[in-house]
Amino acid sequence: MKVNDLTNINENTNLHLTHLEDLALFQGKAGALKAVEFLRNLSQVAKSSSPKKFNLTIKWDGSPAIFCGTDPSDGKFFVGTKGVFNKDPKLNKSREDIENNHQDTTRNGEEVSKAGLRNKLLIAFTHLSKLGIKNVLQGDLMFTQGDLKPVNYKGQPYISFKPNTITYAVPQHNELAEKMQRAKIGIVFHTSYSGSELESMTASFDVDIAGLNKTDDVWYDDAYIKDYTGIVNLTAGEYQAVTNAINDAEKYINSAGNIFDWLEAKEVGKDFKQLVHANHNNMIRAGEITQNPKQFFNNFAVDYEQRVEKAIAKLKTGREGTAGQRRLADLEQWKLYWQSNKSQIESWYSAWLKLTAIKNTLYQKLKNIKQIDAFDQEGDEYVVRDQEGFVAVDRIGSAIKVVDRLDFSRKNFAKEEYELSLVNDLTESRAFRSRQDIGQFSAPQVSELVYSYCIALLILSEEYKYKNISQVYARRTLSYNNFDYFRTNGTDLYLLVHSLIGSGSIIQFDKEKSSRTFVDRLQSNDILIKEFLYYIAGGMIKPDLSVRILLKLERQLKITSSELKKLRRWAVDFPYMKTKDKNNAVHSTMHFIQAYAPRSELHQALRDMGRERALKDKVRPQQKIRKSVAKGALVK
Repeated sequence: MKVNDLTNINENTNLHLTHLEDLALFQGKAGALKAVEFLRNLSQVAKSSSPKKFNLTIKWDGSPAIFCGTDPSDGKFFVGTKGVFNKDPKLNKSREDIENNHQDTTRNGEEVSKAGLRNKLLIAFTHLSKLGIKNVLQGDLMFTQGDLKPVNYKGQPYISFKPNTITYAVPQHNELAEKMQRAKIGIVFHTSYSGSELESMTASFDVDIAGLNKTDDVWYDDAYIKDYTGIVNLTAGEYQAVTNAINDAEKYINSAGNIFDWLEAKEVGKDFKQLVHANHNNMIRAGEITQNPKQFFNNFAVDYEQRVEKAIAKLKTGREGTAGQRRLADLEQWKLYWQSNKSQIESWYSAWLKLTAIKNTLYQKLKNIKQIDAFDQEGDEYVVRDQEGFVAVDRIGSAIKVVDRLDFSRKNFAKEEYELSLVNDLTESRAFRSRQDIGQFSAPQVSELVYSYCIALLILSEEYKYKNISQVYARRTLSYNNFDYFRTNGTDLYLLVHSLIGSGSIIQFDKEKSSRTFVDRLQSNDILIKEFLYYIAGGMIKPDLSVRILLKLERQLKITSSELKKLRRWAVDFPYMKTKDKNNAVHSTMHFIQAYAPRSELHQALRDMGRERALKDKVRPQQKIRKSVAKGALVK
């Protein structure tokens, strides 16, 4: 049964749905218990494939968000984007409105064209007006006519479109594909709005498209899941385990005591909620979530105190002024409260972790539900992927996101973020803990080791299963934007490059005189290591470009080793080599690095890759970054 009478939800609530586990952060104890109820209902869906307690909708990865319908103030049709409910709304009721409301802008002194958006809005205005929308609907734009592309997947022809980050594809010769190819625009509606004024309209997830006019010019649908046959049901044992975990979460919530009152306080709790939320988002960006409540408690206290001290340092009157003294007094009061509520805060975080884990377990059962096949494009190949996620809506209209947060939320922070596996407890460089560890080598030997790491990263980047490891390693090596300081929380490669070209390097190499001459010759050149690392981090690997970059790097690092030159040739030719030769390339690179650095961060990845030479015929899940890979200071 669809949701009815959804009240008091504004535009922002709809546009930024809450993650299930964050109900325990933003809505206090009532929100935490609401999350528990959602999980109980989701577990029933995963057990029986029957959504009796609420509706489940698919999160479509469309762009841009389109608002369209009738302006109640004058009865005219309009289209718009996210600003339609503002006090000064940008409503497009004509071609002229689109041109005036969405003009080109400038960013950092460069012109940013809005021509693409204007074209999409003009198509939307022209054709969505034919649907006879009486209220206001919000939907995700999936395609306009020029966006449909023919692709081939496993020998079968498909019609594809990529509105944002996901490629959707429909078998070319079925009825749905034919409808899409006839249409001028495709859109999925997921929210309706009603009211006498746009500014005060009420949002509802009860979208009824049955009354819309039919036209070949518009392919439209709602987001409701109509077929649950793709679901992998929970077994009786799994259902019991999930039920037990939900009961545990409820116990943690009850053990949190008055921490929820604090979260709901107007002053003290406000900062806590926003800072915890920022803390969670940073963990998602980094691909790691602290699993130990005690570690969270201690780390957050340190982080909070540092934030306050930084704010005090910016005051004109400093620590001794009235404002500084007041903030210091508030900090002492906060620290007292924080320490005296240690067990409740740890229980609250345990509840958050438990809610997250249960949601992820249920998501794994739900993720095979599909209305249209979804793919990631890897070079010229298409790889099947999950949908972006789901939205669960209960009987009273409350809605939450059910997504793989590590996978999808990162993409909402920034499209350039790379897909990572869950990484816990990232630590500092494994191979080099001190300057003396590097100083045991001569500068030419360090240069060879730098080059061998680059070869290893290129090899890892040329197979999908290990590509994310090379990308993240490259980004972490670049994360300080220079190599000027010895940082034990940098990667092995960062420290090696620092020793050679860092302006603040004081490392004394073996064979000091010849090493110093070698280093001076290196520092007189513009080392290409950054260019290479950006190339790996970008992920668009091309053999001809790889060989050019490596040859230039080889010359500037003064590489004379015939073994390394052979490894470079193998790395460039890796995509075209036979399985046996690939295996030789991987193991030879691994042994070269191991001879210098037995604890190298990349050793395990290369060893696993060498053992799993069955990758040639099928794509397997991407590997996790090893815990030993340095976290560094991630680029924001």
